[in-house]
Amino acid sequence: MDLVYADETRKDINVLHSYKLDMAFGKDENDFSADVDLHDHCCRKGYYIYAEDTEYGGIVDDIKADTEKGELTYKGRTWHGVLAHHVICPPPGEDYRVVSGEANAVIQQIIDLVGLSDLFIASTDDTGVLIRNYQFPRYCYAYPGILKMLKTYGLKLELRWVNRMIVAAALPVRDYSQDDEFDADKVHFSVEVKGRPVNHIICLGRGDLKNRYVVHLFTDEHGGIQPYTVNGVSPVEDSDYILDTSMQVLFGQDEVEEVYDNSSAEITTNYVPLASKPADWALHCDNYYKFGSNGEYTAVDKPQIGYTLQKKKPYDWTENYDDYYTYNSASNSYSPVAGTPAYTLLSSKPGNWNTGYGQYYVLSSGVYSPVTPASTTNYVRQTSQPDDWIHNYQEYFNEDQSRVEGISYDAYILQTKQPSDWDTAYGTYYRRATARELEENSGTKWYAVTLDPKGQVPRWKARMYYSKISRQMAPMWGEEPRYTKVQTAEAPQWSSGTYYQRVGQSAPTWQSGTYYSASALTAAPAWKAGMYFRAAIDHYASMIEKAIEKFEEYYGSDDLKISLEETDRVYDVGDIVGARESVTGITTIQEVVKKIITITNDDIEIKYEVG
Repeated sequence: MDLVYADETRKDINVLHSYKLDMAFGKDENDFSADVDLHDHCCRKGYYIYAEDTEYGGIVDDIKADTEKGELTYKGRTWHGVLAHHVICPPPGEDYRVVSGEANAVIQQIIDLVGLSDLFIASTDDTGVLIRNYQFPRYCYAYPGILKMLKTYGLKLELRWVNRMIVAAALPVRDYSQDDEFDADKVHFSVEVKGRPVNHIICLGRGDLKNRYVVHLFTDEHGGIQPYTVNGVSPVEDSDYILDTSMQVLFGQDEVEEVYDNSSAEITTNYVPLASKPADWALHCDNYYKFGSNGEYTAVDKPQIGYTLQKKKPYDWTENYDDYYTYNSASNSYSPVAGTPAYTLLSSKPGNWNTGYGQYYVLSSGVYSPVTPASTTNYVRQTSQPDDWIHNYQEYFNEDQSRVEGISYDAYILQTKQPSDWDTAYGTYYRRATARELEENSGTKWYAVTLDPKGQVPRWKARMYYSKISRQMAPMWGEEPRYTKVQTAEAPQWSSGTYYQRVGQSAPTWQSGTYYSASALTAAPAWKAGMYFRAAIDHYASMIEKAIEKFEEYYGSDDLKISLEETDRVYDVGDIVGARESVTGITTIQEVVKKIITITNDDIEIKYEVG
């Protein structure tokens, strides 16, 4: 195989002679080393080494000379490593980076975002896969971030040097475990299955001693994570989590525990729309938030009201008693002192009606009540995607003033334990399309389970079968105009002979220690439905995320090594493979998470790590 080296401008110079290339990419490393004879020195820092139309190669970062052995080693990042050293950052003023579009087009978005468009270009092929509102973790590295995103949609990432550029392409994951379950009688391989990894993680977060935030996470024997939220709801605050050990399924010698200590765990703040006016709105509206045009949540301005208990009767009590207040402990609110009023019916519209209608009254069943405003509802078009669109899309409206509805999609949940109804309801479960079926029936990725060739219920295998559920997700932003509903208060239409003005009243009897004076009086903003939010604090989300990653690592630690010389296939990171050793009965169905490649001139050997 010709291994070409090119200068910093990617202009070809020549090919390496008598070389050995070692490279690895996937879950870690993502680097290479190329050994040549010391006298064949030809590369400098920043040079490129590649094999045309393959994934083999990288950028030279370091050069090591060994005069005793007469060897020279060029070291650097593979194409995967270049991506792995660039970070996907949230946009300014926003919490997360959210992307949408056709899969390859989204890859191009990320390439442009991290500043690699001079070297990388996404394939222009249409995958037929539409990524909707995918939210990257905060400040994640581009390579694992792209892999995780594509995996969600049953895709993998291919990187190839083509005509001086690295072409990045999203391709369907291929499941070879059903077509070719390697048997030791036919193919030599090494397989090590971890039989009892950690299945109970105790997550320790912020706080001290008994006040520390603690949550337990459990798996079943095959790594299936047990429920950790109340009623299966998506968690937004602390009360949504199951914090005790009630979901534990493995005990005694079968239980393997680990403590995950994260005293500086990130605190997540979610903003939940208020369905109704809070009881403490008048005095404590600053406990709540509004979503601004700058895409950020800001606290509502607090009314500046000071109340002072009056122990002596004020000199102006008789004339101005309604400038004082009484306190209601049940509602934690202050109200102007009420006297015995007198009212007169208005025959003409007051000059301050539009702004001061609240100081006039209506009479109903012998009771005078302040005039209530007429509510006007307006729909304000949103010119940019709101920060809470993914989670709170139902709080927004369409052009016809109907609420935005979610997009239904099928989700496939991997089954790690044999379902109790497998023998009778196997047909309600699914399997991933095999590599052969994927080639023959392009676009069909899932098949319902059927009887085996002998007409028998298929033998259960952990991590092979899936249950299908329907889920809802936010529509892609920009497909249609979206609006927020804003309700405003206006003066009701004037009607002569309907409204009253209070013309006088007498002061109530003075009682010491009962009445308050107010200073610097301002009011909370008028309540508007659908405009305000409460902050929901989540101390557990970041710990749970890390614990799940640990479980995935532990249960993905089976080690499968297969020599390329003994197989007729080459696998990619993300593909599914399986193997069975007949003497011990060890079987494994795993995802390829790393490729380890050694090329000595024209001799190629590839090993794989699975997880």
